[in-house]
Amino acid sequence: MTGMRLADGVLIHQVHPAKIGADVTASIVSNMLLWKSRPKAAMVVRLVLPVAGSAAVLGLADLDAVVRTRRGRYVLVHMPASAQAVRLAGDALMGLGASRRSPALLLAGAAVIAIGWSHAAWPAASGQGRPPLTSADLG
Repeated sequence: MTGMRLADGVLIHQVHPAKIGADVTASIVSNMLLWKSRPKAAMVVRLVLPVAGSAAVLGLADLDAVVRTRRGRYVLVHMPASAQAVRLAGDALMGLGASRRSPALLLAGAAVIAIGWSHAAWPAASGQGRPPLTSADLG
């Protein structure tokens, strides 16, 4: 993350394969634990694993290489705080679905997460988002 602002690094790290793996694993394991009525263990997994994944990726990964990928450019342009909030709401809905043993709520939560990741397809609001990246932005 040599030539990158911290805020950009925090966005970029979300699409690093190790971070995605940590997040997906935490969601699956914690949802299974919630389904089995083990909320304390589920919350530990749901919080500790993503934080550890973030710390590892932010501290060790070459995020400058990730920013040059399609997914890196996408997240810089299409992942404002509102899209991240939608993803977080979807994760909470999945947790609620698991704790209530409701496949419908689990699927609804997954759909909300997908909507959060698909910010590029949201109706455009004037003055929101970042301008498209240029080759000068990528170094």
